[in-house]
Amino acid sequence: MYNATRMKSLLKPVKRLFHLALAVWFATGVVVGFLAVYPFLHLTLQNARHYSRAQKVRKVWFNWCLLWGGIRVKQIVEVPLDASKSYIITPNHTSKLDMITLMGRLGIDFIFMGKDEFKKIPLFGLFFKTIDIPVDFNNAFKSARAYIEARKRIADGTSITIYPEATIDRHTPKLSPFKDGAFRLAIEMQVDIVPVTAIGHWKLLSDFDKYYFCPGTVIQYVHAPVSTKGLTLKDIPELKQNVFNIIASKLSEYGYKQ
Repeated sequence: MYNATRMKSLLKPVKRLFHLALAVWFATGVVVGFLAVYPFLHLTLQNARHYSRAQKVRKVWFNWCLLWGGIRVKQIVEVPLDASKSYIITPNHTSKLDMITLMGRLGIDFIFMGKDEFKKIPLFGLFFKTIDIPVDFNNAFKSARAYIEARKRIADGTSITIYPEATIDRHTPKLSPFKDGAFRLAIEMQVDIVPVTAIGHWKLLSDFDKYYFCPGTVIQYVHAPVSTKGLTLKDIPELKQNVFNIIASKLSEYGYKQ
C-alpha cells in the first residue's frame, strides 16, 4: 500500500509534465493552422459580402485543430437539419473545444452570439470582431443593438448559436441555469431551437487548467429541433425548462447527473 501510494506520488509530476507537453503541442497546431489560413481570412473578412467564404475558412481551421489534436468527434444527430432554415442552436457550454467541434462538424452554416469578452480571446476573437455577434451586457444600448443585429441575421436566413448558460462554470458538466435571451429570440422570430449536448469536451481541454490537454473522443449529440411556432413571450420559462431538461437528460444518460 505504501509503495503504491509512493509510486502515484512520484508519477504525478511526470503525468503533469506529459499533459503540459500535449497542451503546448495542441496550441502550436492551433497557431500554425491559423497562420496558414490567415491570408484567406484577411481577404474575406474585409467585406461582409464575403463572410460566407470566411466561414468556410474558419471551418477548415477548426477541423485542422481537431485533426492536429487527435480529437475524434462522435456526432449523433436525431433528425437531419435543414440547411435552408434558420435555427437558434443552444448547446451546453463546457470548454472552448465546444465551439471548435460545433463549427467543425455540425454540418450547417451558423454564427455565434456571445459575450463581448470573446473579442479578447487570441485568434478566435477575430471572428467576434467581424462575423459573430458580441453582446456587451454592461451597456444597455450595445446589448439592444446586438439583439437587433441578431434578428436581422435570422431574417436573412442565418442560424445563430447562443450558449444559454452564458459562461463555463467550475461545476461543469453540471448545467448552470439558462438565461432567457436565446429563447426570447427564437420565439420572437418563430424559429426552431436545436439543443446540442457536448459530452466529454471538458476532459480534453479544460477552461480552468491552461496547462492541460489530452487527445481523445468527445460526443456531440444534436437533438431534434424544438418548435416555437405559436409560442409567445409568456412561454419562455416553459420553453427554457424544456430545452434544459433535454440536455440534462442526455448528460445523465452518460453518467453526469444533474
